[in-house]
Amino acid sequence: MALKYHEKVLNVKESNFSNVLLIDLAMEPLDAVKLIGNAPTTVISKVVLIEKVVRTRLDSILEKVIDLAGDRVVSGDSFRVICDLRGRKYIKSKEDLVERISEELIERFNLQYNGPDVDWVVQVEVVGENTGISMLNPEMILKKI
Repeated sequence: MALKYHEKVLNVKESNFSNVLLIDLAMEPLDAVKLIGNAPTTVISKVVLIEKVVRTRLDSILEKVIDLAGDRVVSGDSFRVICDLRGRKYIKSKEDLVERISEELIERFNLQYNGPDVDWVVQVEVVGENTGISMLNPEMILKKI
């Protein structure tokens, strides 16, 4: 409802997983996050900006994470990886996926893996056969409690 009457929402569709909606926008995604964050709603717990979508395959996910990181990070930056796994047909363990992504980022870019206070958050949203990937500054992630 927070975006229902906004002219720049192209498509809202349900996924095959409960409580997951996919929204195509013709506006800056961060603007949409701010609109939702300011909306008086209790039904939205998290909004994830997705920058790239790939098929849910380990090699495709790693390649896209490396591409995004290559454009943004500097040696010594800190990061964490957050992964939500919906459907286990292609990726069996989110812990293994987080570990592989972390190893690649540390090895290729000399990054530091840290806890909650980081420069970058790698967000990986596995939704069945498709995976959304983003590399965001922490303030770009909306979580309502």
